[in-house]
Amino acid sequence: MSIICQSVIVAAPGAVRLESAELPPLAADEVLIRTTKTLISPGTERALLLNLPGLAVQYPKATGYSHVGEIVEVGGAVAGLTVGDRVASRSRHASHIIAKADNCHKLDANINDEEAAFFQLLAISLQAVRKTRLEIGEAAAVIGAGLVGLLALQVCRAAGALPVITVDSDRSRLKRAEGLGADVTVPADQTDNFAQSSGAQLQGAPVVIEATGNPAALETACQIAAFGGRLALLGSSRGATESFDFYKQVHKRGLTLIGAHVSTTYRLAAAPGWWTQREEQRAALRLIQNKRVAVQPMITHRFSFQDIDAAYALLASWNPNAIGIILNWT
Repeated sequence: MSIICQSVIVAAPGAVRLESAELPPLAADEVLIRTTKTLISPGTERALLLNLPGLAVQYPKATGYSHVGEIVEVGGAVAGLTVGDRVASRSRHASHIIAKADNCHKLDANINDEEAAFFQLLAISLQAVRKTRLEIGEAAAVIGAGLVGLLALQVCRAAGALPVITVDSDRSRLKRAEGLGADVTVPADQTDNFAQSSGAQLQGAPVVIEATGNPAALETACQIAAFGGRLALLGSSRGATESFDFYKQVHKRGLTLIGAHVSTTYRLAAAPGWWTQREEQRAALRLIQNKRVAVQPMITHRFSFQDIDAAYALLASWNPNAIGIILNWT
């Protein structure tokens, strides 16, 4: 049976389209998935859409990596998955997907498809917090209250951080952070006197998560870190950080900078503080399923896959009220 798949393609900077193609035959270790929901990754996909610095992209380019759907066919060597199972996978925005069975996570009945679509973005945030070796009772500051930052603040809370502080330039995003459990919110223009503006009389936060990807935010992150603090660079920087004094900001203050791109997670075997990508994904799904991390309040927009022009126009505009953008494929 031939399947015609429709995929979201960034044809050129600023231009998206739906592209149809016939899927190849299923291999023995693969499954065919009919898509129900996908989640737009606001940082990566906006950078791809607008060809921002830090990427080397050849257009046209398929996009997306947060996918949920129902298995409609399984390969002959697949065990543990069957037709009708709902699964999450790190697959692109498309009506149908062929995926390796080993890369799919079978979903429990008490997690819905929209919630499950957040699993990969939560796993990305989770691995960054884990790498800081956050201890119970330590203060943690998250710079940026976009989707990844809001997920990171909830992971910090789940890990026992106290207080959890969110820094952002947009007041509406700070309000959303409060609703998701931030103990303290600090406007980005009030970080010069962090001890006073944080309300916790801190000389700095032992753990800082930089979740904006804005090159200029590195200086703010170092500024609010405590002496000897650990700083995870979670947001993918789009451009160079200029005129940054590493001697003053990092060396003299004993800071540890941690590159926390998800590609640095281990593929096959875990180590203390460094889980594999699959383990991080499973942990993310458990956190959502057991209501330790709330993702429904972060869904701000829903679009049919047929309305991708509107969805990606919203993404390009960088509307501060656009956090979780779901594509519906049913």
